[in-house]
Amino acid sequence: MKKVFLAKIVKYCPFNQLRIFLYKTIFKYEIGKNVKIGRSFILCESVQINDNAVIGDDNFIFCKSFFVGDNSKINSGNSLMGKAEFSLGMNSRIINDHYFDLSNTIYIGNNSWIAGKASQFWTHGSIHTKERIKDLSINIKDNVYVGSNVCFAPGVEIDSLNVIGLGSVVHSSFLSSENIIAGNPAKIIKQGVDWRKSW
Repeated sequence: MKKVFLAKIVKYCPFNQLRIFLYKTIFKYEIGKNVKIGRSFILCESVQINDNAVIGDDNFIFCKSFFVGDNSKINSGNSLMGKAEFSLGMNSRIINDHYFDLSNTIYIGNNSWIAGKASQFWTHGSIHTKERIKDLSINIKDNVYVGSNVCFAPGVEIDSLNVIGLGSVVHSSFLSSENIIAGNPAKIIKQGVDWRKSW
């Protein structure tokens, strides 16, 4: 309860450098050089935010461990809640108002984008979550672009170099690359597409 209260105080500190100093001193978070942390609530057992990363305003981050790689950015209004781990690779982006259920781990790789707003990532599943029969973690690999308002079911894996179209419902894994994946339920609608070159 004391740590919750302190995290709320740090959130409303008026200056970036003061927030970082308090996170390092009170919570023992590992924070690199040239990091910017806005007025966000961050309370985890362990936090590592690498060089040149940015955490915007009004994020709610409450989980076991929280990792952000070099040059990555989490914009504003995102919620990351649960008892598991969250990892965002290097040069990646999470834009606004997304929800991450951290009942199990969520991993997002390097150079990937959770674009737009209002996507949901779900990792819990009744009996499976309680008894750990099945791994319900979400694994999104490198160079993946996720459009707005996408819903991910527990246990999904997305291989590198794919696009997930806006409004998609992703309930199964996609283990090949250079695809456009879209729809409800999501399926491959076009192959052989490197979105980094085509967009």
